[in-house]
Amino acid sequence: MSKAKSRHNPQKKRYDRAIFTLPPDLLADVRKYARAYHEGNNSGFVAAALRSYIDYLAKVRHTARLRESYAAAANAGRKVAADWDAASDARWQKLDPPSRRGRTK
Repeated sequence: MSKAKSRHNPQKKRYDRAIFTLPPDLLADVRKYARAYHEGNNSGFVAAALRSYIDYLAKVRHTARLRESYAAAANAGRKVAADWDAASDARWQKLDPPSRRGRTK
């Protein structure tokens, strides 16, 4: 078993190579914005753009799940309230004194 020297620097992020095919106009935009915002680093710009979009999608998904959960909780709360209202009305009817029809003051 031989010991190979590792080129991995623990302080530096590890990157894997990926090959993408892009339309020419999109690639031109990538290069333009990479020069303006990432010192010409196309890979860095694409990585940042993908991270931003993935984070956005995760947030949209999370928000949708929260809305579904809140709606389900609200519906459950309304059902409990309706059940209590019906039970409460029945109890109050039993507790109400009989009507005093026919009595005059």
